[in-house]
Amino acid sequence: MPASIKLQQLYGSDLQVLFVESQGAVSDLAEAFAWRQKWMSTQAIWTLEPPLQLEGNTLPKCALLDGDGKLLLSGNPLDQKKQIEEAIADQVKKAKEPPTGTNPKLAKEWGMFVKGDFGAAIGECDKHAVADASLADAVKSLRAEMVSRVNARIERAKWLLDNGYPNEATELLNALSKSTKGCADFESKVAEQMTRVLTPDKSLASEAEASKALAAVQQKMCKDKPFEDANVKALGRLAEKYKGTKAAERAAHLAELAKVKI
Repeated sequence: MPASIKLQQLYGSDLQVLFVESQGAVSDLAEAFAWRQKWMSTQAIWTLEPPLQLEGNTLPKCALLDGDGKLLLSGNPLDQKKQIEEAIADQVKKAKEPPTGTNPKLAKEWGMFVKGDFGAAIGECDKHAVADASLADAVKSLRAEMVSRVNARIERAKWLLDNGYPNEATELLNALSKSTKGCADFESKVAEQMTRVLTPDKSLASEAEASKALAAVQQKMCKDKPFEDANVKALGRLAEKYKGTKAAERAAHLAELAKVKI
């Protein structure tokens, strides 16, 4: 567990660690246990729904998937520490390389895209298609890949807004506003979601305030004993003050987890 969390902290958004409860614990028990172990302070995701089935039932067990979901290795992570770390580093490096089959003449555009200049990268692709008809198919393929990835980020921002994470959505949308500048494919979509942030209704404004307050309590929980009285009381006050928001629901849920016997 500590090694996996360190890898998540090291690679950030280049890696997604997914912890799967596999011993039959109910959701609240697994979540309360993870909080008490102070495993909830990273970008790692927790679930009771295994994304794939592995042979055997020994613990610990891990699986490493590439960006397309292909299984690269599996087994006891304690026996494969070096192989796992090398495979992750290799996959992170490959993720920054152009998609398989990309015309070398479009390597510069992909480099721009990987650095976050989405609008300029797609604009340069379009110029290539006009200047060199022989590159039309290659440009079309690479452009489609770029568009798909940016659209996924925009959908992520929308999901965050819809599900009570307005502060995280604002951060993502601000980044997208800069990176997609000059690209009509995205500007209207980003602007549509940004309008919700810049001219929020009462409920969204309250959600943003509640979400910020909850983040502060959760940060304290990660440093202290998570379910000490002061933290549980703070969660209760937050749940009452911002009643009706999704952040308040999450706060109330966390307060209830304090009652779970491990």
